[in-house]
Amino acid sequence: MGADETVNPMVVTGVIAASTKITDKQTYLKFVRWYKPTTIGHLLSLTDKEGKIITKGYCDTADVSQDIPVFTLFDNIYIDDMDSGVLYLYRR
Repeated sequence: MGADETVNPMVVTGVIAASTKITDKQTYLKFVRWYKPTTIGHLLSLTDKEGKIITKGYCDTADVSQDIPVFTLFDNIYIDDMDSGVLYLYRR
């Protein structure tokens, strides 16, 4: 897994199967782009430091990106599951 907090959007790559902290900063997340998950049935799950769900994604068509609006401030962001694709986190 790789994540670069210095750019906007923040880019997360790699397969993540367990809770992984992406940022330990307070972050206003505008929207998430899950870029080209490869396989039908693949999942995406983002949570905050309290374990509250930020967003979930489900790949119902292979290689089709998903844009998910969020527009909320969070303390820390974790990815609990990302089976494929690249994640772009657009922040303010």
